[in-house]
Amino acid sequence: MRQLLLVMTVLAWVIFPALAADVPALKTNSVAVDNKGMLKIAAPRDWTFGKTNLPGAPVYAVLSSPSNTIGIDMWIYWDGFGKTNSKPTQADFEQIVSNICARTYEPNSVERKTVLETLQGPAVTGTFARFTEANWMPMVKGDYPNIANGMFRSGNLWGRFNLVTYDKDGPQFQQGLKILESIRREP
Repeated sequence: MRQLLLVMTVLAWVIFPALAADVPALKTNSVAVDNKGMLKIAAPRDWTFGKTNLPGAPVYAVLSSPSNTIGIDMWIYWDGFGKTNSKPTQADFEQIVSNICARTYEPNSVERKTVLETLQGPAVTGTFARFTEANWMPMVKGDYPNIANGMFRSGNLWGRFNLVTYDKDGPQFQQGLKILESIRREP
């Protein structure tokens, strides 16, 4: 029995730290939106994070991976955007994303159509569409940059985002999507 406990203890000391090494350490990045609330975004510790809050402009935040293979741009608003009480709904998000994508991304994409997808995290919802840039000059045959353009809401804070990667549905996109799904509003 003692030998079994010893073996289990040794395994715990050796295996669990090795398993934890595969999971990147996260840090929470904070974006204050005037005095209306704080947006929290979890990303790997080695990612760069920046934000700009100029008077009269939406709050801007950017996250990028160390190798710059994943980039996320966000423009953040609150429900009292401008001089009106604007509280866009999920249906509004779908219409806005669809209109922007039809005008901006469809004409230069491989897909030539907008397919709306749902963003869903524990404290965030939204809509986005993905596109592959058809006119980009690839460094390697078949290597095209991809963009996911969309909108999100968490509490009374909402915004639009671009998630740029070198894969449309691979590990880079999935990592960027997990970061967007981590968004949460805190008082």
